[in-house]
Amino acid sequence: MATTLPWGETLTVTMTLGYLVRKFTLDTSLLDGTDVLDGTLDGVFVEGFVQSISIVRGRKQQLSNFTAGTCQITLLNDDRRFDPINQDSPYWDVALDQTGVVPRRNVTVTSGSTVIFYGTITDIDVSYERTVTNRSTVTISAADDFVLLANAFIGDAFTPTAELSGARVARILDLPAVNYSATRRTISTGVATLGAYEISSSSNVLSYLQDCATAEQNYCFMSADGYFIFSDRVAAAFNTAAVSFSDVSGGGVQYTTLSVVYGQELLYNRVQCTTVAVGATVQISDGVTSQTQYGISTLALDTLLLSDDAAAATLAVSLLARYKDPVYRFDQMDVAINGLSALNRNAVVGLDLSDTIGITRTFSTGSPSSVTQLYNIDGISHTYTLNSHAMSFQLAVADTVYALILDDAVFGVLDADNALG
Repeated sequence: MATTLPWGETLTVTMTLGYLVRKFTLDTSLLDGTDVLDGTLDGVFVEGFVQSISIVRGRKQQLSNFTAGTCQITLLNDDRRFDPINQDSPYWDVALDQTGVVPRRNVTVTSGSTVIFYGTITDIDVSYERTVTNRSTVTISAADDFVLLANAFIGDAFTPTAELSGARVARILDLPAVNYSATRRTISTGVATLGAYEISSSSNVLSYLQDCATAEQNYCFMSADGYFIFSDRVAAAFNTAAVSFSDVSGGGVQYTTLSVVYGQELLYNRVQCTTVAVGATVQISDGVTSQTQYGISTLALDTLLLSDDAAAATLAVSLLARYKDPVYRFDQMDVAINGLSALNRNAVVGLDLSDTIGITRTFSTGSPSSVTQLYNIDGISHTYTLNSHAMSFQLAVADTVYALILDDAVFGVLDADNALG
């Protein structure tokens, strides 16, 4: 039921509107048939009514937490099919005498065969135009499962054992008060050991999971297709570019605009890390040369879940190395998806948060004549109209290393850029 857009991209938008179907009925349903005990909500194809789509996922700043991904879909509603009070809507549940256009129903947006958003409805806003008879639109707002986790709490207080960050995250998601799907998560082991600190009953689940990510210094987000992701910071350092972008024809996928940041936004030459333990000592790492040149700028991370002061000191040293000097970096890149070939379009649309990409910028004057750098994707947005599809990427400089290769002239040297895999 996909709609083919003018530039060749196929778009599918489904929502679980309406009422329960395929409910198992004695003497009617087959034991090996498609009916299920309590019935099910099938996805309704609505892309034929779509006027615009806006999707925003990720974070705006490298040191901040990832927020819930959101999607807004504006639909034609001239026949009032999406109006929650319309009893003649095809989504009206006659058996229960209530609307089937309600919050918490699933929304899936798919480009080609790639899911670019999965979440649930949070708001339904109806608009009518006085000047045009029967002209109406409905804007469906949806969000991913971070909204669920943000409204969940730990339940009974408990004190976990000291364990790696991945085990701690899995433990939290498995709690009865959370009960997050075991099949819709990807959790890396992690390298940071989290301490045996009491978790109170009033602890917010999403906030606690983000604290785990801060201690690990990794990515914690909902994927485009609706999986909870807690990544491995070590494995990510070995990533290679999934897609290469360039402003030169033939040099890679072409972008439309590229913005540069070079300033104090991520300049920190004193890093202070403190664990949540009672009596913990502040661990400080100073970049004296940077402080002399730029003045002191402090990054303070308090109440870390790390197991001891030594782990906090290690984290402080690591963060100082990353942020002690200003870096000329690309901050945001825009791509016109409707201007790409099918092959390139599928590659770009398939990118997700934390993926590594390569970007080349060329210059007609000055030296060097080009700059090429690897970046991690911190944010992704899609904007669909009837005539275009644009994507925007929020970027973070990738901290990449290369696997050590014995006897290799370049990759055989054990240094900051080469490491044991």
